[in-house]
Amino acid sequence: MAAACVAAWSFSFPAQADDAVTPGAAPQGSAATDASRAKEESGAQEEGSRLRAMPLLASDEPNMLGWTRDSYEKQGFMDFTLSLRYPLFFSTLNQGYKYNMLPFISFTGRMGQYFDRHSAPVVTKRFNPKLFLRFYEPTHPAGMQLWSDDNGLDYYDIGYAHESNGQAVDSPALFAAAVAEYGSPAIAQDYVSRGWDYLAYKRHLQMHGKFGLDSLDADARYFLHHGLFQATSEEYNTWEGPRTITRISQVDGLRLKLNFGFHRDWFKGASLLFITGYRELGRHDTLRAELGFTPLSDFLGVPIVLWGQTGYRVNIAQYYRRAWSVGIAASFETFH
Repeated sequence: MAAACVAAWSFSFPAQADDAVTPGAAPQGSAATDASRAKEESGAQEEGSRLRAMPLLASDEPNMLGWTRDSYEKQGFMDFTLSLRYPLFFSTLNQGYKYNMLPFISFTGRMGQYFDRHSAPVVTKRFNPKLFLRFYEPTHPAGMQLWSDDNGLDYYDIGYAHESNGQAVDSPALFAAAVAEYGSPAIAQDYVSRGWDYLAYKRHLQMHGKFGLDSLDADARYFLHHGLFQATSEEYNTWEGPRTITRISQVDGLRLKLNFGFHRDWFKGASLLFITGYRELGRHDTLRAELGFTPLSDFLGVPIVLWGQTGYRVNIAQYYRRAWSVGIAASFETFH
């Protein structure tokens, strides 16, 4: 939620006199020059103080805590997502303001706790660090600040990211051990190791009510077979047996998210996300809808979201599995 405010520097030049300066008198324009210099220094100090007073830590994706049910599971689970973003190199912020560009590092993690399983384990589902540059439009609405009001600004991101589920089962022997430990092959599937690096591009645009939209996000990802963090991608193992989908790029890589700002008695804000792969384009699609639920939000004092998803990527371990998911969650910095 970045906020964009470009520091404006005011330069003044001493007036050129047509007549010679009277001996012993102060040169014309010197007072104006001193006043201008003092104004610049005061502005720089004020800008530096303002930057230091602003919160640097923000959410990159919505932070969520709630309950999720996947179609292939008998029971639901507690689902929580933590997402953080922080600008790199504080001293670059002033320079970034001049060029409408800031570097960021972010991390998004997702975990689920299964109370119906032995010892109610917490299973890591997503581990997603990212390094990226955010380029802002040169003009910003009055009062908006770079990096703290980003939901209200136009920008695009270019970055490099790693995504995995943080698990270690990558051989028949380890899978057999997981089955023995957790009691079933279905549960052991959650512990199969998946991971890949990708190049990322994202465009965020304010729509100002056009077509009923607050904003939209267009997202493109190119998944690497060999990367900096994931030496070789882990998408499929031959010992898992034959299946139609063996590459993440079959189900992901192209995304479009529409954000609606409507207000109704029961609902406040909504979003619709479409995901498809660039390999076998349009063949394996995912659709996710979210609605801000006003009555519960007012009662609990936190933003409550009802959501549903059908398609693929219900989690990274079983990204290839066609399924649906539904859930309810407290979602922070999603709908305003």
